[in-house]
Amino acid sequence: MPPRTARLCMCVGLFLAIHAAPSAAQTTPPLQRPTFWGQVALGAAGAADSGFYASAISAAVQVRQFVFMGRVASIGTKKGNNRMEEAGLLVGVASPPAVFHGAVAAGLGVAKDPRDSSVIALPIEAQLSWRPIPWAGLGARFFANMNGLTNFGGVTLALQLGRLRQ
Repeated sequence: MPPRTARLCMCVGLFLAIHAAPSAAQTTPPLQRPTFWGQVALGAAGAADSGFYASAISAAVQVRQFVFMGRVASIGTKKGNNRMEEAGLLVGVASPPAVFHGAVAAGLGVAKDPRDSSVIALPIEAQLSWRPIPWAGLGARFFANMNGLTNFGGVTLALQLGRLRQ
């Protein structure tokens, strides 16, 4: 390569290196702090051919697009004689923390019936929430639990409190 062409290539390379460095720094996404929340949920559920009331208490942490949840849920009649209980740990994906938020997760849990029989369960949950302020929100929670005793699922309205947005 002639010396003149080599110098020109070196100058162009140096120019691109100097001007590319600031733009690369500008496109780097800002550091996201994890978000976390607790929620209380009430609603309706069903198992086989029966309808029930549903309640749940859960806690969640979102790191980037991953969400980690722990929940305790219960379905039953007013009298409480057909109560099913479940405790589970779930892992899934979520949308970025914003005014409207969604998450889907699945995991492992333990389900218990009124006769104190317990089995391993597969809990699944999807959430859609509206978070008008950074520390509180309302959401719909769709859940299912597959286990050896009785499969059940339902929908609840949830109140979320915590650090919901950046």
